[in-house]
Amino acid sequence: MLRIDFLILPILTIAYGLQYYDKAVLGSATLFGILRDLDLTTARYSQANAFFYYAYAVAAFPMAILCQRFGKHLNIFLGTMVVLWGVIVMLTPVVKDWRGLYAQRFFLGQVANSPVKAFLFALHRSVGITRVRSDYKTLVHETRDANQNRYLVFVYHGYSSATGLFSIFSGLVNRRLGAVHTSLAPWKLIFLVPGAITVIFGAFLLLFLPPSPLQHPIVSIPGYNKLPAHILQETHEKVRLDGNPAVRGEGDDGRPAEAKWDWSQAREAVVDVKIWGFFLMATAIYVVNGSVTVFGPLLVKSIGYTSLQATLLLTPGGATTCISIYIFALLASSRRIARTIPFSRTILLVLSCLPPIIGAVMCWKAGWENKAVPLAGYYLLPTFGAPFVLLLGWSTANVQGGTKQAISSAAIFLGYNLGNIAASYILLPSEAKHHYPTTFKTVIGVMCATIGVTLIISLFMARENKRRDAEQFASVGARRDVRVTDVENEKEAVDLGIAREEEEARDVSDGQNRSFRYIL
Repeated sequence: MLRIDFLILPILTIAYGLQYYDKAVLGSATLFGILRDLDLTTARYSQANAFFYYAYAVAAFPMAILCQRFGKHLNIFLGTMVVLWGVIVMLTPVVKDWRGLYAQRFFLGQVANSPVKAFLFALHRSVGITRVRSDYKTLVHETRDANQNRYLVFVYHGYSSATGLFSIFSGLVNRRLGAVHTSLAPWKLIFLVPGAITVIFGAFLLLFLPPSPLQHPIVSIPGYNKLPAHILQETHEKVRLDGNPAVRGEGDDGRPAEAKWDWSQAREAVVDVKIWGFFLMATAIYVVNGSVTVFGPLLVKSIGYTSLQATLLLTPGGATTCISIYIFALLASSRRIARTIPFSRTILLVLSCLPPIIGAVMCWKAGWENKAVPLAGYYLLPTFGAPFVLLLGWSTANVQGGTKQAISSAAIFLGYNLGNIAASYILLPSEAKHHYPTTFKTVIGVMCATIGVTLIISLFMARENKRRDAEQFASVGARRDVRVTDVENEKEAVDLGIAREEEEARDVSDGQNRSFRYIL
């Protein structure tokens, strides 16, 4: 499994990074004449950004279907879509006005959906995330299962490395391109370079990415993407015998078949306070993206820097993104913290919302005569990625059942899109002299809302845990004030763990599985 991770994880990071790069390049282009050349007013620029996410949401379901349809040839599907995505980016310089930019962003949003869907599909099916049996203590009160931990490694590392490192990379590249004097306008070069890199990366996926760990790629390199026979056999057995809890049975090709849609889980998800809370949190968190990806270059320039200076000064924001996500992810994954600090995940989520709030206050209230203060505040804004990845981990750990997990993921994805659409409209040009108070008030407001929803969800889950403890101890005749982890009878604890594992194997939801305990 480790060999597979080393193959997939760097590719996943580059794919996420290029997706971020190609989305954010429009913001950098505002510093080099695209607003003037395409007759983009602020309203039109905002709408162009929003068009990407309109299309991104519309294409979500079709892309998921296509990933299922071409699951046996994932390298061909993914490589082709990434090449097409890069070509669309490279065609941006031929756009003549804002109407053409609307169309370009819409098509880009449709195609850019494919890498995320394809890689998640690969992780859940082709890559073979496995469920490793654990001792009874782990089954009763610690981590959910090994496949979720492994999945979160991909989420944390892929997201943080991609957005952070490519923020730095794109800033350095765009700074250099902005200073080049050619017959092409600088903003056109800024689109051509990432588009070309994306096309090359798509060709690499097509040729070198295995369709699954059980198959060889078109071009095999022993020791890299061509796995030894014994690893292939081991992977096949783990996927077949110990697959994802959302997988039941086997398909015609010997791989686990996907679980069927469960309407009882769907009805439960619709009325589940947690899932509505996850949706609201994702929406609120990604409104902050307007102050970073959408309008970040304009904000930094308005502090008093030139276009070239602003492009270069954007790069430290990538570092703060990486550092904040890694710190909070490390703390969230610590078993020692989970054991010793009650409500540790809740506390971390709340704390992760504070840096963007502090940064917004610094940008809004500080005098811009001293450029260092608002610039330092701006560098705190990109840390909004930390509460988002913590949200992903929290939702994964606290939602059980294949259908319900799918709905929870869809709710977060919908919130992500709605937040990004709203983010396109949070800057008002008329407020430039007053340091854009609406923008920073919005950032403060949505982060405070995220904290509030986090606390509500946590209290809801704590109350449910207490209710289930009471039910369980009533059924075994134990004292009501004793928790599961304090049961001295090891056999009883083992039985509880086995019962819970059997419930997971039957693909039941967290509402149906009364031995399930929410992680707070």
